[in-house]
Amino acid sequence: MRYTIIILFAAVFLLSACAGISGVASKKASVSEDLHEAANLLLSLKNKNNGLKTFKGAGKVTFWGKGKKGLISNIAWVGSEPDKIRFAMRSLSGQPVVTLACDGTWLYFLSHMDEQRFYKKPSKNSTLKQFISIPIKSSDIVSILAGQIPVAEHDSAIIKKNRSKDGYVIILKKDWENVIEMIYLDETRTTVRKIEMFDLSGLLLYRAEFAGMQNINGYLVPSRLFFSGANGDSFHLDINRYWADVSILPSVFVLTPQKGIGD
Repeated sequence: MRYTIIILFAAVFLLSACAGISGVASKKASVSEDLHEAANLLLSLKNKNNGLKTFKGAGKVTFWGKGKKGLISNIAWVGSEPDKIRFAMRSLSGQPVVTLACDGTWLYFLSHMDEQRFYKKPSKNSTLKQFISIPIKSSDIVSILAGQIPVAEHDSAIIKKNRSKDGYVIILKKDWENVIEMIYLDETRTTVRKIEMFDLSGLLLYRAEFAGMQNINGYLVPSRLFFSGANGDSFHLDINRYWADVSILPSVFVLTPQKGIGD
């Protein structure tokens, strides 16, 4: 009888151990599948609209300061991959307000208000925070306006179910533990709803939401965008007109105190 009990205990122990090993193996296999799928999805996102190198558009931009509606302006822009952009803002009555540009080397800001102000600084490692209160790089703006998804440099990527909403999230990490970007997908994992960029300490840099899309010459590009920062400032861009594969002179992205919105 005693030996029978010992054998039963041994059998239970072995079965439990096997079940534990099987569970760990199953979990590792699941994680491996998620890593593989995240890598494939990132590759697909990087190739999205990769033939679109130049574009221009026009619409309206609404700036919000900590939840309060502020300036509404007409806006036009031209862009060229990977980081050349020029924005020209006019008041609703048509008066020039501000021109902002980046030629890949320098950031330019030209105010057309009562007293003309001109700023120029190197664009390397710089963001547009000084001008629009949100720390977003010009290369990220160009990618988003082109219907592409900026993908931060990372060491690991995994996809998970979005717990707060339907869909999925691709989580990119730097140094294997610091979340540097989150890409939110729909249930089909084919449409990007929004992206969030973070610094290495985990603080939000900016959030970009794709609120509407349109087909232009075979490219799926935004028709409405929401940008926001950790400080509560945001701006909404409604795109009324869009042109793809346009011819643009490099000089368009260079500003001087004498060259403004109407030149």
